[in-house]
Amino acid sequence: MEIVEDAVIVGAGIAGLTTSLGLHRMGIRSLVLESSDRLRTTGFAFTTWNNAWKALDAIGIGESLRQQHQLAQGILVTSTFLEKPTAEVSFKGHEIRCLQRKLLLETLANQLPSGTIRFSSKVVSIEEESGFFKRLHLADGAIIKTKALIGCDGVNSVVAKWLGFEKPVFTGRSAIRGCAKFEGGHGFGPKFRQFVGKGVRSGFLPCDDDTVFWFMTWTPSTKEEELEEDPAKLKQFAMNKLQDTSDEMKSVMEKTSLDGIVSSPLRYRRPWEILWGNISKGNVCVAGDALHPMTPDLGQGGCCALEDGVILARCLAQALLKSSAGEEEEIDEHKRIEMGLKNFAQERRWRSFDLVSTAYMVGFIQQNNGKMMNFFRDKFLSKFLSDFSNMTQDVEMKEQAAPSNSLTSSSPSTLHHLKEIASLIETGAYAREVRRILRAVRLTMALRRKLKPSVLSAFINFALTPGSEAHTRLSSYLPKEDEHEMEVDTATSASQAPAKHSLPELEIYCYLLVLIFLIDQKKYNEAKACSSASIARLKNLNRRTVDVLAARLYYYYSLCYELTGDLAEIRGNLLALHRIATLRHDELGQETLLNLLLRNYLHYNLYDQAEKLRSKAPRFEAHSNQQFCRYLFYLGKIRTIQLEYTDAKECLLQAARKAPVAALGFRVQCNKWAIIVRLLLGEIPERTVFMQKGMEKALRPYFELTNAVRIGDLELFRSVAEKFSSTFSSDRTHNLIVRLRHNVIRTGLRNISISYSRISLVDVAKKLRLDSVADAESIVAKAIRDGAIDATLDHANGSMLSKETGDIYSTNEPQMAFNSRIAFCLNMHNEAVRALRFPPNSHKEKESAEKRRERQQQEQELAKHIAEEDDDEF
Repeated sequence: MEIVEDAVIVGAGIAGLTTSLGLHRMGIRSLVLESSDRLRTTGFAFTTWNNAWKALDAIGIGESLRQQHQLAQGILVTSTFLEKPTAEVSFKGHEIRCLQRKLLLETLANQLPSGTIRFSSKVVSIEEESGFFKRLHLADGAIIKTKALIGCDGVNSVVAKWLGFEKPVFTGRSAIRGCAKFEGGHGFGPKFRQFVGKGVRSGFLPCDDDTVFWFMTWTPSTKEEELEEDPAKLKQFAMNKLQDTSDEMKSVMEKTSLDGIVSSPLRYRRPWEILWGNISKGNVCVAGDALHPMTPDLGQGGCCALEDGVILARCLAQALLKSSAGEEEEIDEHKRIEMGLKNFAQERRWRSFDLVSTAYMVGFIQQNNGKMMNFFRDKFLSKFLSDFSNMTQDVEMKEQAAPSNSLTSSSPSTLHHLKEIASLIETGAYAREVRRILRAVRLTMALRRKLKPSVLSAFINFALTPGSEAHTRLSSYLPKEDEHEMEVDTATSASQAPAKHSLPELEIYCYLLVLIFLIDQKKYNEAKACSSASIARLKNLNRRTVDVLAARLYYYYSLCYELTGDLAEIRGNLLALHRIATLRHDELGQETLLNLLLRNYLHYNLYDQAEKLRSKAPRFEAHSNQQFCRYLFYLGKIRTIQLEYTDAKECLLQAARKAPVAALGFRVQCNKWAIIVRLLLGEIPERTVFMQKGMEKALRPYFELTNAVRIGDLELFRSVAEKFSSTFSSDRTHNLIVRLRHNVIRTGLRNISISYSRISLVDVAKKLRLDSVADAESIVAKAIRDGAIDATLDHANGSMLSKETGDIYSTNEPQMAFNSRIAFCLNMHNEAVRALRFPPNSHKEKESAEKRRERQQQEQELAKHIAEEDDDEF
């Protein structure tokens, strides 16, 4: 019985599974044939550089793997010839991790649909059949016909042999790889250690807190080649070879169990064979180690296989997607597949040639045992070689230029990302994991500028059932573009043939996408209608996984009406939504809606109502740093208007500190209000406040205002207030600046009191530019009563007498200052003694290594989520 498939991939290794997953992300089913009965994890681990993580992100599994592997911070190269470190390079700005091969393969396999991988299926022969199919004969007697055959079956590739490639040649070197487990943690730190010299190259790199991957390459003799069959002798041989290395390397090898060590000869394909050979022929091609087996000296073997999988999936999908739409005949379909594989071959030929050649030369230099070569390498080449490995990592995975009759390069990419986000939302909804929904929202904001009507229409067709109420309504809000673009999107959506979803999360997500697009296009009337429809739909949903999306919709719902000047119309709806969110225990929704209501009230200067709402709203722990910053800002404005300047200053400064760096506009507003509040308190802000990066121009009016208050010049204060009156009015700080007039007068009066021991009130009125002597007398009297100046009034002569400043050491003030310092030191001593007597948590058991790892992982995830929170709404 024959089985017919669109695409068959031989080999369930890194390249094979990556290609299959890439095709699956684009809606194309493939069959993976694996000769063994399980996934092959030979090699234990490999180093992944920037290009590998770009590939893993492209297929949607990079984030989960990052959380399970440490980020390497640098490489330390040590020469056993010089017996000291010869080069140390930092990996700052680059992403290098030691990735466990088993974990990678299992993650790739779990993302594929059931039945994609067929184990115990060894390909015996390949036949070419009429009709452009390839017929595969398996060892179990099964026959499979396929339109496209991809060989990812490793060094001894059957497909590569069919294409005419020779077997990879032996380099004369062998490698021992091992994986060591440390119970309770290894404590080496995230740094790559490498040792070179005396004909041996070795090193180790931590994968996580407990797992360390190590390797050793050497030139074996005839007797040493037989060691591969005996792990115990192999381990002892490796320890003897590395007796001159550091104790850390020895401890890693000692911790390695016998089933965690393996040896293999190093083979590579001759570079000129890659240049002149047939990487693709008709509808057959090779990728991964079947194409470019190389030595591990650059750490790019697995990385390059991941690159191959992503690029091959893209090239092949462009051909298969059009053919599945039924537009052309079978012969044209074959030509498209052939052209797609040929494009892949052209794109990867020189890249593979470069890596294979470079890896061989680097290994030759590093492992050479000649004295002159050792001296030259250790003195001059160590820094270059460690940097050269660093240079190979930052490889751009460029999109291939599409022909004029195919999909455009931007639309499929954006649509593909949106479908990945939809998959993430779907997974989060079924697993009830809110963090996945949060991740989806952050990814969406990164695509905001790339949203187009054609892309949104295709995505809505993908996510919603055509003819449904939500689909019809959302489609009506999108403008129709020209005929050409509509044809492209129709072909794209038809070729995917997706399964329709009925998840409320996806429906709300579609509302959010369309609403963001309409606001960006300044179509506010359509945006108001769309937001009102989404809010009506939200009222019928009570799911925790919808809360994150609902909070964003609430924000954009309010923004639509604010941009059109109709903010007062939705105040009742916002209050009703806040009541619903409270009853449903939607704390994120309560935070968002409370801030929107405060913003609504403050927009119309309804400070009393805002304070009543804030004081009676339920208290809970802040779930969003954005919303907490906004709450502090609004609270600071309320406290300022209520003359509670001390509390207002604390709230405004805290909001400015907690706000993300990218939220420049929000931080500017916080600083403007904080400057005014500090001036009202009688403080003079430091000059550095006005010199913050990106704020100099915005804070210039407040800098001149502060200068006028500082010197107590009422005339200068009036001119600054008039000069920047429009700015102060737009910032809603004009009324507060009017309050500052009294502070300016008091500062000027203080300067006069210091300068003159006796001065007439007439002169005081002239210097302060007051309207009458009576005003000057009342102001001086109030300043004396408040303690602002130390003086007396002579009513009979109409003058102010300043008290002379005596010797401060003749007063009790130095004694009081000294006493406060002594009290502080004694209190600190008592606290230290108390801490020594009663150590914290002495009654609790010590934290286990597993609990410590879980806690550290949770802290890292929390810090990452806070750092990645979208700052768009500021």
